[in-house]
Amino acid sequence: MLFQALLIALVIIIAVFAVRSLPGEKSLAVKRLIALLFVAAAILAILFPQLLSAVANFFGVGRGTDLLLYLFVIAGMVFAVMTIRAKARSDARVTELARAVALIEARTSTTQTNEKPEKQ
Repeated sequence: MLFQALLIALVIIIAVFAVRSLPGEKSLAVKRLIALLFVAAAILAILFPQLLSAVANFFGVGRGTDLLLYLFVIAGMVFAVMTIRAKARSDARVTELARAVALIEARTSTTQTNEKPEKQ
């Protein structure tokens, strides 16, 4: 029972950090809802492991632990794809910003070279 309470506390803490670390995105509400569903499912799996085995048997998987492993592998793959896509978007933004800065610097240096200093 102590271990179950510790697991539930860890799941809730991780979910809180995951939701708080998401800056104001358009899909923030959806991500929070998914986090809450994950917390509920994790707590149910911790409190009622036989329920997880029943769900696994329903889907034709031998044990609940096997089902968790398969779901974890799929979640890891989804996370990897989402991370790669986010990095690609970030790289594209950095490229656009670098081009904009280069254009601004080019215009500034052209303007400065065209201006001649006054003689005193």
